Amino acid sequence: MGHVCDEALQYGVRVIGVLPRFMKGFEHPRLTDCYWTERMSERKDMMREGTSLAIALPGGIGTLDEVAETYCLAKMGRYPGKVIMFNMDGFYDPFKQQLDRYVERGMMDTASRDLIHFPETVEELEKLL
Repeated sequence: MGHVCDEALQYGVRVIGVLPRFMKGFEHPRLTDCYWTERMSERKDMMREGTSLAIALPGGIGTLDEVAETYCLAKMGRYPGKVIMFNMDGFYDPFKQQLDRYVERGMMDTASRDLIHFPETVEELEKLL
């Protein structure tokens, strides 16, 4: 996220960090604002608050946790925004295939599967915004 933060700041974009207190020292030094939480679950709630869109860039297990929880909330009608996983270079193909497998085996309906999007190019991503 440091590279994204640097690019955004270069263009004058306000960059807000939300971190649990145990991550003190990991925050980007040039954040416009930084909000601290006690737990990771509070962090995820705060990051979703007031948003109409959740976009996951290729990332690690924490990113997968955040987007999976947001997707589950959308499926249960508790998150009203779009859920997007930017599938650059097929990064999220295995997760996408697992969701499709759930549909094929009757473990998930198509409407629920359609709540998450996997654009592969910036142009496809822009169309979802």
